[in-house]
Amino acid sequence: MRAVAGRALGGLAAVALLASGCGSDDPSDAAAVPSTSTTVSPAPSPTTPTTAPPTPKPEPTTTVKPTKTATKSPSPTTTPSAAPSTTTALAAVPAAGAQPTVRFPKNPPAVGNGANAVVSSVPDSVWNRMVGYSWTSGCPVGRSSLRYVTVNFWGFDGKRSRGALVVNKSVASAAARAFTSLYGQQFRIRQIRPMDSTWGKNPKGPGANDYAAMDADNTSAFNCRYVGGQESSKQYSNHAYGTAIDVNDFENPYLADDGTIYPDSYYASRRSARPGVFSSSSSAAVRAFTGQGMSWGGRWSHPDYQHFDG
Repeated sequence: MRAVAGRALGGLAAVALLASGCGSDDPSDAAAVPSTSTTVSPAPSPTTPTTAPPTPKPEPTTTVKPTKTATKSPSPTTTPSAAPSTTTALAAVPAAGAQPTVRFPKNPPAVGNGANAVVSSVPDSVWNRMVGYSWTSGCPVGRSSLRYVTVNFWGFDGKRSRGALVVNKSVASAAARAFTSLYGQQFRIRQIRPMDSTWGKNPKGPGANDYAAMDADNTSAFNCRYVGGQESSKQYSNHAYGTAIDVNDFENPYLADDGTIYPDSYYASRRSARPGVFSSSSSAAVRAFTGQGMSWGGRWSHPDYQHFDG
């Protein structure tokens, strides 16, 4: 959730904790894939202000394969898909001393084998729920700069589920590869849902309510909002560009420079290898992202353990 001013990485800002609330999402959207698609397999882990843009022409969907990272292209980039697994379920994660607003969200079921990560243009049904919430007129990027990533993941309930997030097209391939790596590690994720009308509006400026999403332990990326705690400055966070991703907010809290911990302090001192926790920069889970060229907020002087930035 780290508040990053504009595109400057590593900026720190305290944010005010708001009341939590979790909205439902349409399971069919999380698994939505344009008709044209190509299958792929897992690879080694290693702007300007716009007004409401016209609806772009549908672009071909690509499924993750273990190949070299695709070069920039107007079309969605190709990303890697984890190898098929015969495992269909894991044990549920026991309740900890503190829990998010929903322990076991009703996530859409997994689609296909392995992670089956797919990058596509943002579907109309998803975009319509974003407009007026996570996207508003004047945001630094428009729909044509964004991509929709759907991927299977291992939930805290032990089930294979399907999630979706909206990211900038410049990091879409890297994001798909990172989540594919997490799937292969059986890393637990609570839920992955786009920031949209289901979360309500941010009461301090543009954007969907990120504080409600954090309390619900939602993993997300694009949200056209100002730097948290500095809304009066009207400086956009890197989430407003879609280049920042927050994963498992509850297990990986943000420690603000004023000492406040968001969304909960329980895991602030519990950084060992626990389900859903990014324990250290050398952990396989963190390297799933840093190996794709992204930076981890857990290394900052005021750590933001949930935050990865491309």
